[in-house]
Amino acid sequence: MKGNSVAVGEHDALTRLLRDGSAGPAGPTTSYGPQADQLFETVGRPGAPVLVLIHGGYFRPEIDRVHARPQARALAQSGWQVVLAEYRRVPGAPFATIEDLTALDEHLRAAGVEVAAWVGHSAGATLALWRALTPGLPPVRALALAPVADLDAALTQHLGDDAVRDWLGVAPGDGPGVYGPLDPTRLLASRPEIAGQLHLVHGDADTTVPLAQTQGFGARSTVLAGAHHFDLIDPTSRHWPAVLEVIRG
Repeated sequence: MKGNSVAVGEHDALTRLLRDGSAGPAGPTTSYGPQADQLFETVGRPGAPVLVLIHGGYFRPEIDRVHARPQARALAQSGWQVVLAEYRRVPGAPFATIEDLTALDEHLRAAGVEVAAWVGHSAGATLALWRALTPGLPPVRALALAPVADLDAALTQHLGDDAVRDWLGVAPGDGPGVYGPLDPTRLLASRPEIAGQLHLVHGDADTTVPLAQTQGFGARSTVLAGAHHFDLIDPTSRHWPAVLEVIRG
């Protein structure tokens, strides 16, 4: 019964976040490429430390940044300028996502934007870890909230109704060239010196992405007792101040 109750709590929180986010963009919208999803919203005081915020949704095309707008607004009210990113989420085409985030990174650097950290939630946390761990990109701090940090385990456990398999399009044995450059666990194994730039946060009542995804990852982590999946991005949650503390570093 407890698991059912938490799942209901997660559903209700997401419904509220979607409602609050549907009021409109968090701030002005800027394109960083020609594709429809290559855009971001900016909210917060110009000159404030910049956070790149990557929304979750298990890489599903039907789940966009709307539910992350309340989080973006709350972060802006706490003193940051927030870049709330959209990106392509195409089943079987994971590198479209990576191309978009690389283009976003290049766009911000070309504009002279100094990013304090990439912050992601759920699938977006996977992508924040990818950004920090990928060779050839400038160093950056990454805060991963309830991340899907081990793609192999996510596949085996059929997380999100096989969301990882649907996004990647192949199993590990059939697509080593896909998993290698995208899986945070593999990337960290090849670059353990980057672990100090990472901080993972997970609720121990999460029914969407299990806590084991964070516990098995070799970087600093904070476990929030009683927190479910959406508590980590819900400014009305009692756990939100703890998330802010981690982001402040």
